Amino acid sequence: MRRAVFGIIAACGLTLVGAPTATADPPPGVDAIRTYPLARGNYSSPDPGDFYKVFFKTPDGRFCGISPNGGDTGCDAVPIDAPGGTNETVAASSQPGQYQHSDTARFTRVVDVLPEGHRLENWGTTCAVGHQGTVTCDVAGGHGFVLAATYGVLW
Repeated sequence: MRRAVFGIIAACGLTLVGAPTATADPPPGVDAIRTYPLARGNYSSPDPGDFYKVFFKTPDGRFCGISPNGGDTGCDAVPIDAPGGTNETVAASSQPGQYQHSDTARFTRVVDVLPEGHRLENWGTTCAVGHQGTVTCDVAGGHGFVLAATYGVLW
């Protein structure tokens, strides 16, 4: 009996800590970020390796970046419900949104804060900061993510 109960608890535990899967379609309302006004400020990096990339900081201190032409777009942050060991939320035109681990902060730069209710665009990809600092990135090619402190949505 104990073994059976432990097996059920273990199976449930594995389900809870398994990696979230990306949905096929973006959640309703993602297109609304394109109606936000474009932000003005310093969102570029002087590093030659960052050529054509756009970076921003959220009002609550997360760092994100947008690569051109559907390249890696993401944030050096994950929501509290992300799998353990992950520290980035990333999507690209060739890759649905996902949480992953990186040993370096790929999207952290000294740039301006993207204010709530504003957006940035970079050759087909749009990212915006919405209510309470929620980041939504709709990547060229149909993938993206929503990143809030307490939840994430991947597609």
